[in-house]
Amino acid sequence: MPRNRSLRSASIALAVTASLSCGLLSVGAGVAVAAPVPPGPGASAEQQASPGQGPVTPVQGQKTPLAATAAGPTITRSDVIERAKTWVGIGLDYSWTGSHGGYRTDCSGYVSMAWRLSSSLTTDTFAGAGVIESISKGDLKAGDALLNDNSGANGHVALFEKWANSSHTSYWGYEFTGSGVHHREIPYPYFSGYGTFKPVRNKSVIDDVVVPADPGMTSLAAGEFSGDGKDDLVAVEVSTGK
Repeated sequence: MPRNRSLRSASIALAVTASLSCGLLSVGAGVAVAAPVPPGPGASAEQQASPGQGPVTPVQGQKTPLAATAAGPTITRSDVIERAKTWVGIGLDYSWTGSHGGYRTDCSGYVSMAWRLSSSLTTDTFAGAGVIESISKGDLKAGDALLNDNSGANGHVALFEKWANSSHTSYWGYEFTGSGVHHREIPYPYFSGYGTFKPVRNKSVIDDVVVPADPGMTSLAAGEFSGDGKDDLVAVEVSTGK
């Protein structure tokens, strides 16, 4: 092999090694994807976290400026979960530039859709747009989220549905990853190796008015579940007349 070709190969190898040591691998101009990370329990690496995100994108058909509409209208917790379900199992591909139903087809675009925001926000703009507030682990209810608010491929967000066990070490959540939209059990706060995740709440999400499924059953607080994998309550939304 010619000497100059050997030097070129060595330089490329060193560049790739340096990129991986930083947790990112550059692919083409201006694009970065997450380097491989050891998989968490029960899931492969390509199923987890975010391969990247597109820019903040107004929902198709929206004509109102972003600043006036980012938070979106009020939405009940049951409506958030029902909206999240609509993207599960329909074969959507993860894409920074693609869209479905007007929302960007990546992790933050998916949660923006479930929250019925007027724009597909990104993990690092939910807070700046005034959409979310921090909550504690004990405050988590259906429709809240676990957020890593870094930008691009370093950020990710998963929608919280309910606790998977009484010890609250894992939960059922919805998320859009490189392998598609998943509804699955996730260790709290998220699979290891993907940064820091914190519980957050969309300020526009409201509790459902809840009635017991059985008149003789003791009512639970809105948005709470027993953790046995079965829904305990029937939620109904009551119009305020406004």
